[in-house]
Amino acid sequence: MKIGQIFYKNNRLKTVLNSLRYRNYRLFFAGQSISLVGTWMQMVAMSWLVYHLTNSALLLGLVGFFSQIPSFFLTPFTGVFVDRWNRHRILVITQTLSMIQAFVLAFLTLTGSINILSIILLSLSLGLINAFDMPARQAFVIEMVEKKEDLPNAIALNSSLVNVVSNFTSIEPSRQ
Repeated sequence: MKIGQIFYKNNRLKTVLNSLRYRNYRLFFAGQSISLVGTWMQMVAMSWLVYHLTNSALLLGLVGFFSQIPSFFLTPFTGVFVDRWNRHRILVITQTLSMIQAFVLAFLTLTGSINILSIILLSLSLGLINAFDMPARQAFVIEMVEKKEDLPNAIALNSSLVNVVSNFTSIEPSRQ
């Protein structure tokens, strides 16, 4: 049984998950799920690492600031860039850069050579990457759905995914 057939067995699922009948959108949705979980886990881990290294709420806030400020200022401009260039190519580049950034963070942490300055710079680089990645992802949804009547459903699923992932990955584990 194909995955598309599973969604249509129940009429309620048919309307809620209507945009998942498109293979490209399903692949995009699954890939975005993995990418978003990784990005949010990394942001939480970087925050914990800063606090573990410094016990400073000020530095913790500074790292959070540097990870978000590029998106705040650059997204209107990167949105124009995304509209004029191949969105698929932009997403491949931003995902590759995100992976490299995560590997650098892991390498520095595992070798014990991590310091607050490197975390701030890595946080800033992640913010710069996300300034291009977020508009590209949102605009790419339109290209994945073939029928325009299914587009609101795809946008709603995409927004729901972002909110669910951000809420679940920022839950603090219990302390013992």
